[in-house]
Amino acid sequence: RREMRPFGVRVSIIEPGGFRTAIIDPVTVVKGFKQQWERLPAETQAAYGRHYVDSYAKSTVLLHRLSSSRLSRVTGAMAHALLARFPRSRYAAGWDARLAILPLSYCPAWLTDA
Repeated sequence: RREMRPFGVRVSIIEPGGFRTAIIDPVTVVKGFKQQWERLPAETQAAYGRHYVDSYAKSTVLLHRLSSSRLSRVTGAMAHALLARFPRSRYAAGWDARLAILPLSYCPAWLTDA
């Protein structure tokens, strides 16, 4: 909340990349996705096609493989933001965040969306 700056409140943005946590566990994510898929009307399923489910499952597995298991990068950024005398305004935790997410955050929305 950068609007809090006039009141002496400092805000740091922490942008983590992909990390191996339960939220990206492929088994859990794909299971939940397939449950939601089964609840969709037949016409919606037909519009997306079965290949959509399969490609989503593959991308989830790929994301998990490319993710880091070193959560200390995120907690280290949090600790620095909270305890440092001069915290940074923006932290990128993980190599994927530094190489992709952080540069994209400075780009116009139309480029980021593409």
